Amino acid sequence: MMEFFTTSDNVKLYYEVKGEGLPIIFIHGFAEDHNSFRIQQRVLSKKYKIITYDLRGHGISDRTDYGLNLDRFALDLREFIEYLELKDVILVGWSMGAWVIFEYINLFGLQKISKICIVDKGPKAINDNSWNLGLYHGKYTMEDALKDLSLIKENWIGFAEKFIRNMAPYFNEKQFNISMDKMKNNSPHVMYSMWKFMIEKDYRDNLSKIHIPTLIIFGGKSTFYSVDVGKYLKKNIKNSELIIFESCTHLLVLENPIRFNRVLEEFTSKY
Repeated sequence: MMEFFTTSDNVKLYYEVKGEGLPIIFIHGFAEDHNSFRIQQRVLSKKYKIITYDLRGHGISDRTDYGLNLDRFALDLREFIEYLELKDVILVGWSMGAWVIFEYINLFGLQKISKICIVDKGPKAINDNSWNLGLYHGKYTMEDALKDLSLIKENWIGFAEKFIRNMAPYFNEKQFNISMDKMKNNSPHVMYSMWKFMIEKDYRDNLSKIHIPTLIIFGGKSTFYSVDVGKYLKKNIKNSELIIFESCTHLLVLENPIRFNRVLEEFTSKY
């Protein structure tokens, strides 16, 4: 039976719970869904309560035309945690999922969470006079972002092709086509709204609010963010540790799931 949770503004979010023990909620990235963590669910559910879900507008969850921003995503997460009656939750956010965590902490502090894991995502996407550790190794400007917004609105498939080529330049045609098939399942108006809010966000001043154990994982060959971003996060988040997957890209969760699972398990049992 498919499980859905209904938010306070009447949006149905799809979720899966597998296993028993310490609860870990995995939060997927832009244009992705709960299947991003299928391997983690299968392996780690033998020891933990593994919870995956689709953000609003993504996957099997309702494709709404409202609440498509990180503030609402954070509130959805808060309501979801309360619905499942969880406490001492570990949150794992990959890419945009990490920003859902940052926004949750911005709005609700550290309520009901015990540890967090940030995967290959910096605190600010846009590079400007105050920040050169943003997207695409410091080369993505507001001008670039506005062009991408127009492209998403006018030609989502064209944007998706460019996005995948940038994210995983090593993909062969088969891998590329599989990724494109997934991207085609997304609703352009949702993607437009999320990209718009992501380019406006800056979480640098919020990092000081985090003082629970934090695991930061970056891909050594990520085309999105340099490892210097991971070092910046480690420097500005108390009680944090940084692990670099040297041979991996932004897709490190899928590229080396065995190591990712092991590192995460070691982190959860350490404190």
